[in-house]
Amino acid sequence: MKADHRLLLIVTLLISSLLLSTLVHVSRAEVITLTETTFSDKVKEKDTAWFVKFCVPWCKHCKSLGSMWEDLGKTMELEDAIEVGEVDCGANRPLCSNVKIGSYPTFKLFYNGEEVARYRDYYLQGRNCRASGRYVSALRFEMVIMGNDVQKSRDELCARDVESMRTFVLEETEKAATNEQLEDDKDL
Repeated sequence: MKADHRLLLIVTLLISSLLLSTLVHVSRAEVITLTETTFSDKVKEKDTAWFVKFCVPWCKHCKSLGSMWEDLGKTMELEDAIEVGEVDCGANRPLCSNVKIGSYPTFKLFYNGEEVARYRDYYLQGRNCRASGRYVSALRFEMVIMGNDVQKSRDELCARDVESMRTFVLEETEKAATNEQLEDDKDL
């Protein structure tokens, strides 16, 4: 009888761990890791936009993104012809050199293999939702004075950043698709 309970417990734990590992893998699947061997083929997919983050593991600005990139990937999952990817420039230096990455993080939008836009607002406007230093200190001070919850305010700021990036990708993809159609029509 005890052996049956132990066997049942082991089987239950095994199934639970398999389900958990599947869930962890699925939650990460919205952001596709691109490498030197996969990048070119993926971004050249016909009528597909790729919004790609180029980062290195040691970059504090890349680290400060937190889960925002995965949140964007989950948000964009519902869009048929838009993929979210990331490239580790530390492991893929020649690739990053070829697409002219000069600073980290860099966000580029590709459509049918061509770079069509670069997202710059995230850092130029100082809206880094996971930022450190003076910005967060000022935010914390402002929130304390106003009596607001700092973490809740940061989460709201992150949600706005994800929505801002989503809007950028949708608008730029529509422009690229329209331009592609106009080029195709000229050939007729």
